[in-house]
Amino acid sequence: MAHLLEPFAGDRAHNAAVRLIAHFGSLGRALDASPGQLAAALGRDDDLVSAIVAARALIKAGLREQVARTQVSVRDPRFRDYLRSIIAKSSTECLHATFVAQDWGYLADEMLAQGGTSHVEGDLRRLLGRAFDVGAQGVVLAHNHPSGSAEPSAEDIRLTRRIAELTQAVGVQLLDHLIVAGADIVSMRERGLL
Repeated sequence: MAHLLEPFAGDRAHNAAVRLIAHFGSLGRALDASPGQLAAALGRDDDLVSAIVAARALIKAGLREQVARTQVSVRDPRFRDYLRSIIAKSSTECLHATFVAQDWGYLADEMLAQGGTSHVEGDLRRLLGRAFDVGAQGVVLAHNHPSGSAEPSAEDIRLTRRIAELTQAVGVQLLDHLIVAGADIVSMRERGLL
């Protein structure tokens, strides 16, 4: 980790790496931490915090750009990498939506909600409002399970089916709902749960 931090931290790289690993326990969690959490771990080294946040933003922007230039496919490794980069390591459940045109062409994506460690509930009005704003014909939902298990819960299944019914009633198809847990992603459509 020190080697990776060296371009940003210079002589402070080793010390910064030790502090980040001690505080967060892993490189992944350290790189996914909020600016405030990074500042607390690094002893208020604002320049290094800014550099880490900027590097993370560049990586996510690059992944989003790859997704935005193609038709969205829930099986595409680039799409899955993008989802992992934005929600997999979060310590709370997050609900993310990717809006697509009739041919699955990318229109937009955004985080719709953040919840607790074992539950997130999205605002259906916000989901539909955003779908209408961008002219979406379909939406792919994704949320993470901080527990580490990508298996859909009974509540996940119930809410997904309810969302599918409501979105279909207004002409927007729920194309899939993905559960992200670490490196694992489960498609509720492939499991026959949607």
